[in-house]
Amino acid sequence: MDTQSIRSSPSVVSLGTHRVLPPEETWLRLRPALSEAGITRVADVTRLDDIGIPVWQAIRPNAANMSVSQGKGLTPALARVSAAMEAYELHCAERPPKNAVTSSAEALGSTLTYDPWRLALRAHHVWGLRTPMAWVPAEDLVRRRTTWIPREAVIVDLRVRARWEASAACAVSSNGLASGNTLTEATLHGLLEVVERHSLAEVHRAGKGMWASAVTLAAGREGAAARLLRAFTRAEVTVQIVDCTGSWGVPTFLARVWSETVPFWFSGSGTHPDADVAMSRALTEAAQSRLTAIAGARDDLPFIANPTQPSQSRTQPDTPTSTDRLVAAHQPPPTGDPRPRDLDRDLAALLMSAEARGTTVLQTDLTPPHLGIPAVRVVVPGADFIDSAWA
Repeated sequence: MDTQSIRSSPSVVSLGTHRVLPPEETWLRLRPALSEAGITRVADVTRLDDIGIPVWQAIRPNAANMSVSQGKGLTPALARVSAAMEAYELHCAERPPKNAVTSSAEALGSTLTYDPWRLALRAHHVWGLRTPMAWVPAEDLVRRRTTWIPREAVIVDLRVRARWEASAACAVSSNGLASGNTLTEATLHGLLEVVERHSLAEVHRAGKGMWASAVTLAAGREGAAARLLRAFTRAEVTVQIVDCTGSWGVPTFLARVWSETVPFWFSGSGTHPDADVAMSRALTEAAQSRLTAIAGARDDLPFIANPTQPSQSRTQPDTPTSTDRLVAAHQPPPTGDPRPRDLDRDLAALLMSAEARGTTVLQTDLTPPHLGIPAVRVVVPGADFIDSAWA
């Protein structure tokens, strides 16, 4: 790629995230779209837990996928926007693009800039090169060409149907679905999510156990992660971190939290070129996961057994001993960089990494034209995603 032609898109929010607009302005832009997106309520649920890290929820009662979306951040404004934007992007992903064509992979031929067999496919499918299916346009961001991607690889519709479709080949997930203040911001967010899930899958496939190298952290002095760790310390919550940075080379962390008041492990993960932001995302997502279980708000909450019966629980490893709690880490958390980041350059660097890996990055724009708030689905052919490795 020609890095000289990259536009500049500096961030203005640098406390645990990098966005081109402050969250208050994003909220003003998003609020008129809430009703059309089916969002009936955006609620602060932070005080249902004793940690104090802001967590909000956005409710869509008639959703075709998740009816409750979660949002987290270092401030209430960031958490509110996070929840509302997640619900908004899921709304966008429920609606198939209207410019679909019915064709087969063989008929599309050289207009496909990637190997469709490298998409995330269902374990059992009968899709073949001549199978007719719906395709929608996508931008190949590495090769800078318009291509096609199966519609079912883009939309997130979890409704149960009474018929079986032979062309149903792609696994359904929200991996790579994102929204943002700009198209660049949304695309970067979606691509980082794909990289995050791939990095976790690499650790999982290594077979050493996701938590084999976990360390227990205490708060440092500077940065967003240090601020979050102080909140966990005040609430007497054990925090363990694993560095899961994978072959993409983008800082990736897996975090889990446990306390005597809520004696289960809850995990979260985060990926970002700024290591402090990556760790902050893992920590806030762990707090969000715990609070979501307390609120009982998700449609897909995993089974959590009685803490006195750990052998029946899929989510509770060994209980930490008192000597494990709040011990200094082997290394301090990363220190935050107060300078703004250039999101266009961050995206360009990831695209160059994809090209070096022999793959590409596909982007489908799901933005409703009359709403104008960017929403995209990012797909990286060949990227891995394992449910059991996802925090």
